Amino acid sequence: MPGVPRMGRDRPRHPDTRKGEDDMALEMRDRCERCETAALPADGPARICSYECTFCVPCGEAMRDVCPNCGGELVARPRRAAAS
Repeated sequence: MPGVPRMGRDRPRHPDTRKGEDDMALEMRDRCERCETAALPADGPARICSYECTFCVPCGEAMRDVCPNCGGELVARPRRAAAS
């Protein structure tokens, strides 16, 4: 379809991604979008929706795991290993 970017096109790639390989990494946001005070390290717990809206666990629970932006489900965000 004209005007619609194809999968993997026009997206920045992670520096470790091999040429031609799609990069589907989540944007690991470091602050809760609701309280804006909770630090969210990449290796710590957080809640995320399918649009990558990100919240700390207490805010997620207070919102009954429903994203206030899109109405979608908030689920546990995958954790990345801490850089060594």
